Amino acid sequence: MNKVILIGIDGATPDLLNPWIDEGKLPFFHKIRENGAYGVLTSTKPPFSPPAWTSIITGCTPGKHGIYGFESTGTLDPHIIDSRHRKVPTIWNYLTDIGMKSIIVNVPCTYPPEKIDGVMITGLLTPSKDSNFTYPKEIKERLNKEDLGEYPLENYYLDDFTRSRMKKHTPNKLADHISKQMVSRSQVVLNLMEEFHWDFTMIVFRGTDTAHHFFYDKKDVLLSCYQKVDELIRKIINKYPDALFFIVSDHGFEEIKKILYPDNILYNAGFLTPIHDPYHSYKSLTFSLVFRVRNWLLRILSSKFSKKSRLIKKLLFTDISKAELIDFSKTKAFSTADGRGIQICSKDRYYNGTVDPKDYEQVCKEISTLFKEVKDPEDANSIVENVYRWDEVYNKDAEIPPDLIFDMEKGYTALEWIRFPYKIKDIIRSKKRHIPFIFNKDPSGRTGDHAPYGIFFAYGKEIKTNYTIDNISVEDVLPMVFTGMGLSIPNNIDGKVHENVFIKKPNVKNVNWDIHTSNYKKLTKDEEDIITQLRKELK
Repeated sequence: MNKVILIGIDGATPDLLNPWIDEGKLPFFHKIRENGAYGVLTSTKPPFSPPAWTSIITGCTPGKHGIYGFESTGTLDPHIIDSRHRKVPTIWNYLTDIGMKSIIVNVPCTYPPEKIDGVMITGLLTPSKDSNFTYPKEIKERLNKEDLGEYPLENYYLDDFTRSRMKKHTPNKLADHISKQMVSRSQVVLNLMEEFHWDFTMIVFRGTDTAHHFFYDKKDVLLSCYQKVDELIRKIINKYPDALFFIVSDHGFEEIKKILYPDNILYNAGFLTPIHDPYHSYKSLTFSLVFRVRNWLLRILSSKFSKKSRLIKKLLFTDISKAELIDFSKTKAFSTADGRGIQICSKDRYYNGTVDPKDYEQVCKEISTLFKEVKDPEDANSIVENVYRWDEVYNKDAEIPPDLIFDMEKGYTALEWIRFPYKIKDIIRSKKRHIPFIFNKDPSGRTGDHAPYGIFFAYGKEIKTNYTIDNISVEDVLPMVFTGMGLSIPNNIDGKVHENVFIKKPNVKNVNWDIHTSNYKKLTKDEEDIITQLRKELK
């Protein structure tokens, strides 16, 4: 049975990778492509890290695994998702069932860590270094220079402000910081693999995502980041030449030219009502001042000081609820899925919903038409490429998915939350009743955002050489990993095996995984109904 190593390169995009391989700038990627299989990997819709990585590790679409973005869609209060929101097993859950060992490092949305047969260090959305982010717990105490190696954690909210400041004032320092983080995590996983027995290992390099967001306009910096990954992958593969390797990204990237704020469009069309009038409102002026001061403080304070000071974190990093900005008693719809989707405030979904179920279809139709017809006010270009109904994207049993999902035209991205007039003078003097919905600059200084296509490589002694894979998606990664390990495929997943990748046609067998004793317990429908009712009563 083969050992398998799954390497994630967050955000790696074929639009950059392939030309650099052709030009000889990434020698080890060139070796992998020439001596293995390669394909363009289709991401989830929308193409964001939480749903895409969860599809990679479960083999299921978001409608089945239940992760649609960074926040839960089941509540109007801010609630960052974690591993407990996932509704289906992962690769390591399945392997634990059959007594196989895994090493899992820095995979997004894996906090809190699960009890597995092996070792887990969680990744993006881990709340802080003070949390229990490893399994077993004692691994946490060993994450230092003298032992397993340093393991810096990402802070979902704080780090973007720190990176924005560094990109503006010390871009070389930010690039060096990204490189060091990837090196340190690579060393941790190599040390774990040397000490512990394993059948499957997975590591995700997140630095590439950061680099794409902040340096898409600086291709020399991006290239240096890819070259560092090229070097790190070479070290891992050369260390374990007999293993089978899969190298994937969760999505690709493209340049940001303009930012769309869907909530602003909904406000202008009368579907969304803010708590405070954007113009001529004392509260709007106060909010504008608070945000400006907060963002200024975040950019001048050192990240080290901000992370250590409890007072600063309390003052600056407390989540602002949608309910503090939006009057849901008068709102029919709002943006979700990080700005790439729309949630309808239906009475049968939310305890304080406003849309009667009999009006649901009409509201969806009106909003869909609204966004299909939205144009850039500067040049009259279309902004939204496609608008999909949830049942066109997710399975029929999907639980509280975004009701509408967008594909953006190239060069445009979207951001969640209503954005008030940016300048204080506009709030005071303007007689407008509408607010701008398109902006030329990202507030965090990002120049790149997610695109729908990532990368997929397969490499090893059982893989065809110089082979191109067609129509492979994030859901197909798990069945490819299991086939590489010689295992049967759980029959409840959505992904498929691309048999032609292997030199010898594999004997693919789908099985009901319930035959194994699973440590992964899913709530029954009755249990979920009871929890839903209790939540309503608590509200």
